[in-house]
Amino acid sequence: MSYADSVEQAASVIKQQAILIQRNLAQRKLMDALKHISIMLTELRNPSLTPKQYYELYILVYDALTTLSQYLVENHPKRHHLADLYELVQYAGNILPRLYLMITVGTAFLQIEDSPREEILKDMIEMCKGVQNPVRGLFLRYYLSQRTKEWLLPDTQEDGNDGEGQENGNKKFNVEFIINNFIEMNKLWVRLQHYGPLRERELRTKERKELQILIGSNLVRLSQIVEDDLKLYCGFILPQILEQIVQCRDVVSQEYLLDVICQVFPDEFHLATLSVLLEVTLKLNPDVSINKVVSTLIERFIGYMDRQTVDIDSIRETFKKLSTQDSTENTGSGITNSGDLFFVFWNYLEKLCEARPDLPLNDLLPLVQGILRLSLIWYPAKLSNIDCLLKFTVKKCQENGGPNVTADSEYLFQDLLLSLSSNDIFYRVLTECDSYQKLLSLQNVGLQKVIVNCILDTIFKRNIRISSKSHLDKILLICQSIIKVNNIKFHTSPLDDSERAASQDDDSTSSLLNLEQEKLAQLVHICYHKSIEKHVELLLTCKSWLYKGGIQLRYTYPAVIASFWKLIHKAKIKSKLYSSRKTRYKQLSNQLFKYVSRCLNDLFNTVGVSCSDMIFKLNLQTAAIADHLGLSEISYDFFTQAFTVFEESLNDSRTQFQAIVNMAQVLQKTRSLYVENHYDVLVTRCTLYGSKLLRKQDQCRAVYLCSHLWWATEIPLIGEEEGITKTFYREGKRVLECLQRSLRVADSIMDNVQSCQLMVEILNRCCYYFIHGDESATHVGTKYINGLIELIETNLKSLKMEESAELKDDKTMKASIHTRLVIGIDGSFINLPTAPTATLAAVSHKSPTVPISSLVLVVTEYLQRTLKYIEDQKLVDDRFKAIIL
Repeated sequence: MSYADSVEQAASVIKQQAILIQRNLAQRKLMDALKHISIMLTELRNPSLTPKQYYELYILVYDALTTLSQYLVENHPKRHHLADLYELVQYAGNILPRLYLMITVGTAFLQIEDSPREEILKDMIEMCKGVQNPVRGLFLRYYLSQRTKEWLLPDTQEDGNDGEGQENGNKKFNVEFIINNFIEMNKLWVRLQHYGPLRERELRTKERKELQILIGSNLVRLSQIVEDDLKLYCGFILPQILEQIVQCRDVVSQEYLLDVICQVFPDEFHLATLSVLLEVTLKLNPDVSINKVVSTLIERFIGYMDRQTVDIDSIRETFKKLSTQDSTENTGSGITNSGDLFFVFWNYLEKLCEARPDLPLNDLLPLVQGILRLSLIWYPAKLSNIDCLLKFTVKKCQENGGPNVTADSEYLFQDLLLSLSSNDIFYRVLTECDSYQKLLSLQNVGLQKVIVNCILDTIFKRNIRISSKSHLDKILLICQSIIKVNNIKFHTSPLDDSERAASQDDDSTSSLLNLEQEKLAQLVHICYHKSIEKHVELLLTCKSWLYKGGIQLRYTYPAVIASFWKLIHKAKIKSKLYSSRKTRYKQLSNQLFKYVSRCLNDLFNTVGVSCSDMIFKLNLQTAAIADHLGLSEISYDFFTQAFTVFEESLNDSRTQFQAIVNMAQVLQKTRSLYVENHYDVLVTRCTLYGSKLLRKQDQCRAVYLCSHLWWATEIPLIGEEEGITKTFYREGKRVLECLQRSLRVADSIMDNVQSCQLMVEILNRCCYYFIHGDESATHVGTKYINGLIELIETNLKSLKMEESAELKDDKTMKASIHTRLVIGIDGSFINLPTAPTATLAAVSHKSPTVPISSLVLVVTEYLQRTLKYIEDQKLVDDRFKAIIL
């Protein structure tokens, strides 16, 4: 009998025959129905069907045969006897229809009470050997499994011990039946790989994976039968299954079946048979991905911990009891009783490396990571387990080429090294396991940096304080990939001009924030010890390590210096609390200032010109701290260092001007420098530098700002109060000299607009001194102010003459309508356009687009505001009445 040419035609034939079958059964014409069933089953003999197509036809056939099975049971023994039918169908002409009919009738016969159950089952499974075609045989045995599944579940007996014995006997028979079917199905499944030409091997593998659920269903059925019978599982089921898995030597089969075993049987069974399962993996085909198999088992154990409601100690005790019980009752199974789950996996790992020395890192690392995760769940506080795994990984890395780890393994190492970061034991691993740093050092620099950044983020997130020098050394050793900079030349003396220029060229992003170095700086701030001496030791350790960073010191050393500042203040507070140890804390403070000085020198010698402005400011701040503590000599030294940096390194005119302003601000608040003429020397020097700036407008502003250095004002935070404190450093003559010098510079500027603007600024300073001191003290009197106002007005008149000439140009007039300028706090001009959508913009007063009329207007308004202030002061201070406006 032939079969259809296509799967569509075959499906159509099966559906037609199914209708005829139902019609004949409805008419009680069993023989006719059996003929149509034979025709239908012939379609399953088509050799050109793919497994997927075969499955589609199988479903249709299964439904039709289900109808037959129901009819047979309902009509026994009224119209026929199933024993006679069982004999009859075995005379079918073709073997495949014969066996399908035999299974259908046989399983229907099993539903009859007095049927010879075991004989029928043995007969059916034996007869199935007649079909050796892999696909046909697989589906035939799958059909047998489906038809018998409800009759292979454990029987419930009510007859005491005899019933229990019969139940155990039935259970064992059922298990043997399923295992026998499983073994034969697996053989057929493996044989399918070798069917067809060699070039279609990949296609055949794909088809096999589509059929794998047929074989796995047997193991699912076994898990339902065995229930909680650990003895039956360990002594009978598992050994036979594992024997078949090992003997088949097929990669796809071994990987899939071991995965199914791990998934379908209870966790307790796996705990009891762990050593056996692991031992089997050593006997698998070398191409089997062992890490996938073992990782599945590990995940089950990790999940087992989550699924239990008892505490972790009880779970560990359960493992000990299960392994002990199984070792006692199954002495030949190879199961060992270690009582420690980690030990079992560790022992397996060593055996695996001995048996498979060629196992690549890509397969080994996921296994190590899985065992590591398992240890963290089962034995969270056991650091030795983690150290063993890390040492093992270091050894394997060195055997596989040392630091030259392949690129495709990088993500595996990253996962392994960071898998600990979410665990509370992570900090202990970093500081107590040397193997962690060794493993990290074997990676390429790029990967090391990624991992180190994650480590630091974790430390900061957990608010960890580092209080041990040994711990700090370990952390900094781990961070060396972001500390050290390759090809950096270290300098033991100040850089010459060529070296400074090269340093700036090499670090083109010096003005940008370096996030890695920022984290190192943050690491400095989490170092803490309640003892100042111990804290100093921590900071010196940081300083020593960070020095290796070369030009990166610009980002890290300020943090070290700031930490020394904190300790200086802490020492001062303790000296007040413990007066008996005052001398000790004073010596300690002096030493801390020396450390700060050394850090600043390292910065200057290593980084060079690009860091000069920051070094200048750090010196000023340190000098201010020393002054606040009354250490005049130390303060003077740091001010001197700041001036040295100014002279040698600050070359940009704007930077120089801002440096003078910063210097003046700090000096004006000092108090301890009044002794031994230190203050007078420094302020004179500061003013002198201000008077030598390149641009005259900078000279003018620097000098009139320096005038405040000779007119100290109160600092309420240290208890000073105007009119009560008598120790203010004030020299009115020097104030007037500065104002006069700045006025001469302003008057000498060729640009009348800028000259007038500076004169108004000087006028404001004169008003300040006029208010805050008598004329006899400040030497700034009404005569000087009146002369200055007159000079400004004269210059403005000449500007207005220039303005009148410009207004004859219509274009300029139109431009001035849409332009309005104001003076910023730094003396710059700011454009305030009248258009609503426009934005603020700083402009030069020499810009050709800025009309002279706008410049004159802004300077005039500036003067008018000052004059109005003077006019208002006449109402409250009679001295201002002498000023002529």
